Amino acid sequence: MTTVKFGAQTTALEVVKGLSANLDGKVVIVTGATSGIGVETSRALAAINAHVFITARDMNRGEEVVADIKKTTGNNKVEVLELDLTSLQSVRTFVDQFRARKLPIHILICNAGIMACPYAKTKDGFESQFGVNHLAHFLLVTSLLPELKAGKSARVIMVSSVLNKTQGINFDDINWEKNYDKWLAYGQSKTANILFALQLNKLYRSEGIQAFALNPGAIMTNLQNVIPIEEQRAMGYFKEDGTLADFFKTVEQGASTSVYAALAPEVDSSDGEYLEDCAITRVVNENKMDFRGRSEHSTDMKAAERLWALSENMVANK
Repeated sequence: MTTVKFGAQTTALEVVKGLSANLDGKVVIVTGATSGIGVETSRALAAINAHVFITARDMNRGEEVVADIKKTTGNNKVEVLELDLTSLQSVRTFVDQFRARKLPIHILICNAGIMACPYAKTKDGFESQFGVNHLAHFLLVTSLLPELKAGKSARVIMVSSVLNKTQGINFDDINWEKNYDKWLAYGQSKTANILFALQLNKLYRSEGIQAFALNPGAIMTNLQNVIPIEEQRAMGYFKEDGTLADFFKTVEQGASTSVYAALAPEVDSSDGEYLEDCAITRVVNENKMDFRGRSEHSTDMKAAERLWALSENMVANK
């Protein structure tokens, strides 16, 4: 068990130091690692000698991030592969390119995401937030099951959000073609991340794959770029002096729970736990103003099974 105390203010690098972890010889994939907490998640894992693959839509930006991580960690086993989560074909191409390396996967962190976007559809015709945040990651993970099994005790980590509390799975209108609400659609995608982790853990834990979902906390990143500044102010993002509200974390702190989920021995052999602030949390409540815990609808195993079956059909037809 971990003896070092971690919490909301812990940084990703403090987690790896506190756990005395070493990932030499281990392979890690982090999606959406060209900005925000994905960069710091990748940096912390590279700092303990992992072979890290980051994904990027913009390969120039990806190469810049790789160069920076190599420089700051001294680890040259950091690479970028192209992945556009708005396209299932791009996911399949990524899988083919990674498979050609003939490597196992020990840690797969599904970090990429979009938030509160105006209504749009992916290249395959899915509502963009559900398509990017859930379906593309669903296809990615399920396509890489052979590599995860080869990892022999692999971990899959889904970066969710406390806003899972706002919306369960809208099975009657999964693509929000009626009465679109950008925040409810985001909430659906984040609930989907949690339910996917639960079902993945149920199906493949016996084959050496464990899955977890987590809430990284509130972090000001590129995710907020689509939200008008007036709306951000109305939501309490800023103090009267214009500085960020106290509940925001730095990107280094925001990456810490992902790293904890990837490494902490106390989550091993668990039942698909939900984590926040570098700890397992079993808080379940529907209070949208309480930033702890998850919703009742994100614990529903029948919904998890139904979502898995629906997701299989949706990606198979594209």
